[in-house]
Amino acid sequence: MSSTESTAPTNTEGYHVRAGQGSDDPRRNAALQRAMTAARELGLTSISLNSAVAKHLDIHPTDAWILTYMRGLPRETSLTPGDLARVTGLTTGAITGVVDRLESQGYVRRERGAQDRRKVIIVPTEKSVGVTEVFHPLVEGIMTMALRYSTDELETISAYFEGATTATQDAITRLRRL
Repeated sequence: MSSTESTAPTNTEGYHVRAGQGSDDPRRNAALQRAMTAARELGLTSISLNSAVAKHLDIHPTDAWILTYMRGLPRETSLTPGDLARVTGLTTGAITGVVDRLESQGYVRRERGAQDRRKVIIVPTEKSVGVTEVFHPLVEGIMTMALRYSTDELETISAYFEGATTATQDAITRLRRL
């Protein structure tokens, strides 16, 4: 599929109608459908991006996902394997495998906690900066696009993404409880 093609459903009944949130306003229904479809497309594109990053770096897609997450945190953030397991929903055993692979490839190192030497902290290395560099063209493209919006529009867009993130986190929590 090319980057201009969409996997949008061809039926006209949108998610919002099926969720009982349809309205009598056809323009609003179309806007809701477009927003929901765009959000889904962004999610699918993010998965594809992660796969492309993993292939480019010659690492496992799960490793790329976790390394990208770690590189996006403030430098002073300390992460333990348990923290990574909680954030990702992966088991501690799976996280151990990820950290082992990333460490063997030079992307992270294990350090002992300063206060509690039993605690293991996972620290990105200088080599992991390459992950950040892979995203520079994407960030530049998104910033170029975002600069076309007013401050009020950007605040609305941000509120939408924050709300969608919260709704997604709530769904994850519900599914993990099942």
